[in-house]
Amino acid sequence: MKEYILFLKDMSCSHCGMKISNALKEIEITDFKISLPEKKVIVRTESIELILKKLEEIEYHAEIV
Repeated sequence: MKEYILFLKDMSCSHCGMKISNALKEIEITDFKISLPEKKVIVRTESIELILKKLEEIEYHAEIV
């Protein structure tokens, strides 16, 4: 597994964090940490493409740091 740090500039509140958390769980990603103050999601996965696609579906653009 590889660790990715994603920056989500539009993530600003606990509602955003919950929406992102639920979206990741929908695609069976459970190894992640959300940092609202830093606007980052740290995730461990084999393939980041599915995660990026899911985040786009819920209208969050993620940049890999």
